[in-house]
Amino acid sequence: MRFGQRTFHSALMTVISALFISSHFGCVMKKPSVKLDNESEEDEYVGIITNEFEKDGCPWLIVYNDGVEDKYLIPVQLDDAYKKNGLKIEFEFHYSRIAQGDCQMGQPAVLEEVEVRQ
Repeated sequence: MRFGQRTFHSALMTVISALFISSHFGCVMKKPSVKLDNESEEDEYVGIITNEFEKDGCPWLIVYNDGVEDKYLIPVQLDDAYKKNGLKIEFEFHYSRIAQGDCQMGQPAVLEEVEVRQ
């Protein structure tokens, strides 16, 4: 083997070893969990239940204001008692990672402490 070939093989073995080690530790090491922004909400919110975006794949949404802007929630397993367009509710929630189907207007959320408001 000539000098050039030996250097090439040495460099190749170094690269292969580095790839093997990084892939091995990448699988073995614990990856950090991904957390949604504001995954846990502490406050109570007032919102309006709407089905006006049903044609856009959102059968039911909750429109609420977080103190800065209007936002949309996709309620997970919304109770039939609350499926009324224009119903005003007070609620707490936490975000969910459940698939939202075709709806792209908000984030899926599980509602808690729901009360109908006048």
